Amino acid sequence: MQSSPHNSHPTVLALDEPTYDPAEPHSETAFHWILLTVSSVVVLLAVLLQVRGEEQVVLPGVGIPLPGTCTFKQFVGADCPGCGLTRCFVSMGHGQLERAWHFNPVGIVFFTIVASQIPFRAVQLWRTRRGVEEIRLGWWGYSTMLLVLAALLVQWVVRLVLTFQGGA
Repeated sequence: MQSSPHNSHPTVLALDEPTYDPAEPHSETAFHWILLTVSSVVVLLAVLLQVRGEEQVVLPGVGIPLPGTCTFKQFVGADCPGCGLTRCFVSMGHGQLERAWHFNPVGIVFFTIVASQIPFRAVQLWRTRRGVEEIRLGWWGYSTMLLVLAALLVQWVVRLVLTFQGGA
């Protein structure tokens, strides 16, 4: 231990000390709250909404269909990489795995990631409130999302090829 020339408190020179300070405000707390809230709303909507037929997602009870939102499909006339995700999520929310696969197979993985954010972000918030360092996924989190995006693109290309081969 050494005494600092500017104050009378001893200074510990330890390079191995963690840099986590529970007294510091955490900017990531808001991030965890946002992801927890968005994920919870998405899963809740997946449980509440219903799929009618092959194309429509409807409001429960009143049966009013939600408007289609795929601008790509409106202008190009073909599905985009994300087409079917909403219907897949709603099917997953109702436990209809086979139907979810039909709408968008990669959406099953994506829904699982979104749903897993609920307990994960709750644990993160619990840890930060107790002054415990957050769980860091590092490159795993980013890699997983990149793989899901790549899978959406590959699936899209495969579906386009199969559509054009079937139509020719």
